[in-house]
Amino acid sequence: MTQEVLQEAGSTRARICAAAFDLFGEKGYDGASMNELAERVGIAKPSLYNYYRSKEELLIDLVERGIREWGDFCMAPLARPSSFERQLADHFRLTVDFSSRHPHMVAVFHMATTHVQGELAERVQKRVVEMETAIQAMFAQRIAEAVAAGELDPETHVEDVLIFLGVFFHGLLFLQTSCPHQVGP
Repeated sequence: MTQEVLQEAGSTRARICAAAFDLFGEKGYDGASMNELAERVGIAKPSLYNYYRSKEELLIDLVERGIREWGDFCMAPLARPSSFERQLADHFRLTVDFSSRHPHMVAVFHMATTHVQGELAERVQKRVVEMETAIQAMFAQRIAEAVAAGELDPETHVEDVLIFLGVFFHGLLFLQTSCPHQVGP
């Protein structure tokens, strides 16, 4: 394939994902059809299957993209040289900002992790656990560094901080999907 063909394929895939985030966010997974998605993208339905073998594969990709985009945007403060307190505050601010700017992405993630059932739910859960494990490892490392630097009490239990962060994110996710007008800067 030429570079031009690869760029066009990437662009079409990105358009499909953007339209799918909106469509699934508005209508849910079961309420959205591949016909409607093709119409929104402006391509023939059979062309969708050149990019995704199935609606299930598309959903898995949306979950992975959503987590990656969130991570790229929200995890950056942990790599910046500053206090752990500042990094965590910036991370929380960016997480709320991301949630407000991408309500359909948040809705799709919530729907995929709570409403999808059967084998697809198992596939979604497996990908989420893999990606969350990597994120938790980053946090655990940064917490250990903060303890070593004297920024956190040596009695701080990494697991307790990770539980708090998990509760925060799940609460934000619930709030965003239940009352999106209440979440924002």
